[in-house]
Amino acid sequence: MSTMVVDAATSTTDGVAVTDPELKTLQDKIMVKVKTMLPGSVTSDNSMVSNHSVNQWHFHNTSTKPLPVEVPTLLVHGYAASSMAFHRTFPMLSKNIRDLYAIDLPGNGLSTTPEADFPKLRTNKMEFNKEYSQVKLSKRVDTEKEMGTLHNYEDYYLDKIEQWRTENHIDKFNIVGHSFGGYISFKYAIRHPEHVVNMGLISPLGMERNVYSLNNDFKNDTEYPVTVDDPSSVYYSRNFKVPSFLFNSQLNALRYLGPVGGTLARKYIDRAYATVPGTEYRDYLYYIFYKSDKFPKTTINNFTNMFTRNLLAKDPILDNLSSIKARKVMLMYGDHDWMNGEAGYTMAQELAESHNYKPRSAVDFVQVPDAGHNLFLDNPDYFSKQVVAFLS
Repeated sequence: MSTMVVDAATSTTDGVAVTDPELKTLQDKIMVKVKTMLPGSVTSDNSMVSNHSVNQWHFHNTSTKPLPVEVPTLLVHGYAASSMAFHRTFPMLSKNIRDLYAIDLPGNGLSTTPEADFPKLRTNKMEFNKEYSQVKLSKRVDTEKEMGTLHNYEDYYLDKIEQWRTENHIDKFNIVGHSFGGYISFKYAIRHPEHVVNMGLISPLGMERNVYSLNNDFKNDTEYPVTVDDPSSVYYSRNFKVPSFLFNSQLNALRYLGPVGGTLARKYIDRAYATVPGTEYRDYLYYIFYKSDKFPKTTINNFTNMFTRNLLAKDPILDNLSSIKARKVMLMYGDHDWMNGEAGYTMAQELAESHNYKPRSAVDFVQVPDAGHNLFLDNPDYFSKQVVAFLS
């Protein structure tokens, strides 16, 4: 894998070099309140790890009593987010977990954005009929070559997690990932199974089997029936695509709109994160969504090569269940989550029926009440209790 770190203006805060001083200030405003709610036995530390490239929060519980979770636990945020997404859960989780970690993935939050020069990933060309009821393969790619390219894009994140683990002198740990971070957590768990004890996938992206998967073995010019209802089927697809301009510009589209974009960003954030008390986290998101210089091109490029415009993975989680070695697996969704909870339930069923995971104890599907996609922000207490119960 070939990457290089982008040169960026940095400053030093509390002895730690940061890539964006204004974002660091906004992060610290959130954490000032969080620290007042931490148990007295918990210490918190914010530092740059992975060769000074990854922003990390580490909460260590100094209690001399045994805790429900003694295994180190890592929280991995979703797309266009950061470790601050979990800020409402830090007090309760750190009360029960000996060593709790949360990081900003590369190209997110205060972590650096390594540039990548990977080739564009291609997938088999699929043609649908007008009714979107039939699909056929019209042009095949070298799937082995393209899978290698996909691994390069995934390793952009997995290598940093592995470096994080090594620098923190951690052998085995629990990994809990949300949305895009759920996909990355799963890929880390199957690429480095010897280091993962338990795995929690929180409303993960990239779950569904689908017609674009590089694992499919379709015959040329043979029609197959399309399903938009069954995420366990290799014939699954979605009859929508994100417009190409939005898919390739993402949050930068708001910047292109000038002040109108800022207004749209603020309205969306206020509506989507209405359950979060105070203004600190919304101000933090507004900076990421609109006010900062730009949303990293490398981050966008990684995403658009790993996923289709239908928001389907080119190497889906459900295609890789036989590679799971984690002791326990949990799938968790909000009760009004826009992510495909049926795909998560399918995974739990398949692990129980075909991969020797005992229901409830070794694999579980949890629905969080009064919560959407950001369930740890909407209902942090319920989320935290479920995570602790699962990891205990």
